[in-house]
This record gives sequence, C-alpha cells and structure tokens, in this order.
Amino acid sequence: MKHFFEVSHHKASVKVSINSFMMGSLFFILTLVWTLSPSKFIIQMIAQIVLAIPLLFVSSLAYAKIGHQEKEEQGWDTFGWFTNNIGSIFILNVVGLMTGTIYKELAIFYFLLTIVLMATYSAINVFYNRKVLKEKLFKFLFFVLIMFLGGILPIILYY
Repeated sequence: MKHFFEVSHHKASVKVSINSFMMGSLFFILTLVWTLSPSKFIIQMIAQIVLAIPLLFVSSLAYAKIGHQEKEEQGWDTFGWFTNNIGSIFILNVVGLMTGTIYKELAIFYFLLTIVLMATYSAINVFYNRKVLKEKLFKFLFFVLIMFLGGILPIILYY
C-alpha cells in the first residue's frame, strides 16, 4: 500500500540540519524579544517563537529515527513532517507579525506573497508528477490554514 507521505532518508537528514539552524536562530530571536521587552509584542508572536522550538526539536528526533530504523519509517516521517511544518510556519508567521506591528500593509503583502509562492511551488511539483496532486493539495491547504490562524488572523484582529 502506498503511503500518503513518501519517506526519504536524504530529506530526513537535511531537515535535521535545517531544524538545528532554525532552533538556534529562534533562541537568538527569543533572547532579543526578552531584551527589548516582551510587552512590545503580542502573545501570538511570542507563543509561536516559543512553540516552534520544541516542534523543530522533536521533528529532528523523528527524522533522525528514519536514519536509524529499517522499519516503521512512515510514522516517524509523518510525525516529523507535521512538527517540522508547524514549527516552520510559526517562524514565517512571526516575521509577518513583527512586520505588522509597524507596517500592516507590508505584512499582509508578505503573507499573500508567501502563499502565492507556496502555491506556485506546489503547482510545479504537481506539473512534474501528477500522482502527488492530493498530497501537495493537502500540504498546501495545511500550510495556508496554519499561516492564516497564526499570522493573517492576528494581523487583522490586532493591528
């Protein structure tokens, strides 16, 4: 039976490296926020910075398991994908939210551009391999949902 998500040992290895870099960046950003005064930032911004760290950390652990196990890779890959993507989208949201504190129109443009670029990326994937249409559509809609709830909606409500 074909799984919805395809396991890739190489992608798993790369994602562990990327997650490590992003977690280090998040610790720096969190330190900067605390230095500048957390009261200057809305709770949705700080929450997404804080929550992205364990999401990316656990994603790295899940992807590392793929490299060390010969069985049961699918569960680790799916878990790693969700935690990685939620953590990564949180980081994207924080950039938009920080921008929105001063430039609401620029933040909205940032979110729209990001969504258009992800739609283009997904369309190119489907163009080259029509078999992945359902997978790429799910991933794109998941991306937009998390971005809307954690980025666009707070911009609309708070700024």
